[in-house]
Amino acid sequence: MQMFNGGNMKPVKIAMALLVSLQLFGQVEQSTDTYNKLGLPTFYYELLNYKTEGSAATRVDVFVQVPFNSLQFIKDGTGFKAEYTVTVSVYSKEKENLLTEKLWSEKITSQDFDQTHSRSNFNLSLKSFSLTPGEYVFVISVEDKDSRKKSSYDANFKVKAFENKIDISDLLFIGNKMTVDGKEKVFPNISKIISTAEGKISVYAEVYADSATLVLLKYYVSSKEKISILEKTSEKDLHQGINRITIETDSITLPLDNYVFTLVVEDLNSSTKATFNKGFFSRLEGVPPSITNVDKAIAQLIYLATTAELDSIKEAKTSEARLEKFLNFWKSKDPNKATPENEAFNEYYRRVEYTNIHFTHYTEGWKSDMGMVYIILGAPNSVDRHPFEYDSKPYEVWEYYQINRQFIFVDNTGFGDYRLTTPFYNDLERYR
Repeated sequence: MQMFNGGNMKPVKIAMALLVSLQLFGQVEQSTDTYNKLGLPTFYYELLNYKTEGSAATRVDVFVQVPFNSLQFIKDGTGFKAEYTVTVSVYSKEKENLLTEKLWSEKITSQDFDQTHSRSNFNLSLKSFSLTPGEYVFVISVEDKDSRKKSSYDANFKVKAFENKIDISDLLFIGNKMTVDGKEKVFPNISKIISTAEGKISVYAEVYADSATLVLLKYYVSSKEKISILEKTSEKDLHQGINRITIETDSITLPLDNYVFTLVVEDLNSSTKATFNKGFFSRLEGVPPSITNVDKAIAQLIYLATTAELDSIKEAKTSEARLEKFLNFWKSKDPNKATPENEAFNEYYRRVEYTNIHFTHYTEGWKSDMGMVYIILGAPNSVDRHPFEYDSKPYEVWEYYQINRQFIFVDNTGFGDYRLTTPFYNDLERYR
C-alpha cells in the first residue's frame, strides 16, 4: 500500500458463476492491476493486410510490441535479461477450428537496470501468415518465461481480397528511425500513440495498380468528430503492381485526443478510387496515456495538490501555460529524476483510471468517496463486503493496516452508491 507524498528496440524492416453469500470478503486491486483494464495493454499488436503478387492469398503481417516494464528482468552477468514467448493462433470465424499457429521466443538484454522499468523501451517482432481472404479470429499471447505471467488478446480480423484496379494495403504508422550498422532502420509505431512533440505524422502504405496510371494522393487528419484539421493532395505516377509509398505530413500540433488519418487514392484516368481510414492517439511524451484532457487531469489533482498549487495551475491564462505548470508540478513529485519514467505521475493517474472503471455510479469514480480514499491511500489491505444484510443497509469496510485505519462505506439508496460514514476531507493534509 502506497500513500501519496510529496530503448533498446529490435529492428524490423518496414516491408515486411457468480457465487453470493451473506458475507463476502474481497480485495480491491493493488497497483499491479493489469494494464489492459486501464487501457494500457501489457503488449501492443497490429494485424496488417498486404497483397501477394502472383497469389490469391493475402499476406497478413502480425507485429507484437512488448514494453520493457511488462517483463521480469533478472540479473545476468553484468547486465539484465528478460525472455518471453509469443504465440499467434489463427482460428476460423466462429473460433471453432484452429487453422494455423506460430510460436517463437524473444530475449532482451539491457545493461541499465532503470531502462528495464521503462514503458518507452520495447521489443518488436514480426511474423507473417498467408491466408485466403475471409474473416478470422487471431489470438495473440505473450508469456514471460520467468514470472510465467501470460496476457492474451482476441482479434476479429478480415483478411482483404485485393481485386480492384486500384487498391490500398492497411496503413502503418511509422515511429522512430535509427541507423543500425550504417543502415537506416524504420520502426513501426504499433501503439498508434503519436507524441505531440514529434510535429509530423509518418505513414507507410502499399498502393496496388493493375496498370501504370496517374493518381491523386489525398490524405486527411481529422478529429473524432470528423472535423478536418489537415489535408493535402498531390499527384503520383503509379507503375503496374506494388507501389510502396511513405507519407509525411506537414508539422502539426494536436491537442491530446483521438484522431483519424485517411488516405484516398483516385485514378485520374478512370472513376476508380480507394480509401483507407486509421485511428491514432495524440499524447504527450512522459504523460500517462490515460490522460486525454489536461483540464480534467488538473481537476483530478484535488487529492494531492494544495489549494494554492491548484489555483496557480488553473489561473494560467492559456492552455499551453496550464499544461506547462501541470507538468512542472509532476516534475517536482518525481521520486527518481534519473529515470525516464515518473512513477508517482503514472501511479496517481492509474488510480484515477481504476476508480473511474470500478466506482463510477451517479458521478465519475474519481469524485466518489471510494475513489477519493483509493486515490489517496491506494488499495486497502482487506475489504469486508456486506451487500445482503437483513438488518442493515449494504456496506463495505476497508482496512489499512499500516496506518491503523478503517473506512466504512454505506449504500443508503440501495443502488450501489456507497458513501463514507466518517468525513475524510480533514485528513487530506496528512497525505499530501
